[in-house]
Amino acid sequence: MLKAGFIGAIIGFIYVASLNLLSPFCTLCVTPLLGLGVGYLAGWFDNPPTLEVSFRNGSIAGGITGSAVICGQMTATLANAILLTNLKEWPTLMTQMGLPAIPINDYWQATLVTNSFCSIFNMLTIVGLGAVGGVSWFQSSKGKKQDFSDTKS
Repeated sequence: MLKAGFIGAIIGFIYVASLNLLSPFCTLCVTPLLGLGVGYLAGWFDNPPTLEVSFRNGSIAGGITGSAVICGQMTATLANAILLTNLKEWPTLMTQMGLPAIPINDYWQATLVTNSFCSIFNMLTIVGLGAVGGVSWFQSSKGKKQDFSDTKS
């Protein structure tokens, strides 16, 4: 579970940090796949004996990945806000896009609040779907291996 969690953490940090420079809403698209993939990898690497252990391993791997995703999202948020608020052409750029020139403090507040909600949603999604990925691995690999030799005919 640690190996899968750290692999997911590296991929998630890079993915979220790069997409968050555009918009925090761009990160919501692939985080379900990241959560499922990390949970499935946790089962594949650890080969848990029971469904409960597979569920727990997927959740822990999702938690590790989700923590890195939050760090990546907040790092990119700060970088984005610093880059944009230090532009001297900020009011001109906003009016060219057809938006009213909002004050810098309002932009900071909106950016931080939006990214906070998106990062919490991403964390919960990754942990929950990490558990689902662990259960999915267990069902696909060990759920089919049933011994029917003890059944009565």
